[in-house]
Amino acid sequence: MHYYKLGMDMTRENDVVLHCKNCSEIGLNTFVTGEYYSEISSITFYYDEEEGSVWTDYLANDKGWFIVSERFKSLLQKMNSDIQFIDVSIYDIKGVNTEKKYCIANIIKVVDALCLDKSDYFETYIEGKGMIYSVSKYGIYEDKTDGADIFKLDNWQQVPIFVSETFKKTIELNNCTGMSFREIAVE
Repeated sequence: MHYYKLGMDMTRENDVVLHCKNCSEIGLNTFVTGEYYSEISSITFYYDEEEGSVWTDYLANDKGWFIVSERFKSLLQKMNSDIQFIDVSIYDIKGVNTEKKYCIANIIKVVDALCLDKSDYFETYIEGKGMIYSVSKYGIYEDKTDGADIFKLDNWQQVPIFVSETFKKTIELNNCTGMSFREIAVE
């Protein structure tokens, strides 16, 4: 099977970009560690139509979080993975609620599948954490993915989101927008 690193579609123009209004108390890495978010407070974003006015299924935002449309959420719920969905409120820059239905897709599925033989990387040792790999080109062991369609890597390599060929085909068949796919090596 083929696997891909999921990214934002940087070739598009005029897409909405969200800015978090009340996220100062939420850590930047809150939704990249593969842990459930248990806070009860609502998360609010705003956008400026002059920056962009096209609503995509995967929205760009100033936190780098995986923010998805209701339509995209329903597709993700059918995938083989573990994802927590956290509703967000979105207002325009003047404070008017857009009534748009989006949520943070917090990827909980974390696998220890990094294949260093197929990756381009350098190592850094961090006291208390161990060896950290700064990877520029990823490779994974397919047999360690647990057959997941969407996941993150263990060993402090959780920031990127990885997806299966099944995921990619589903997204393409449903014409979901705002995403790009970069194929990664598989052992």
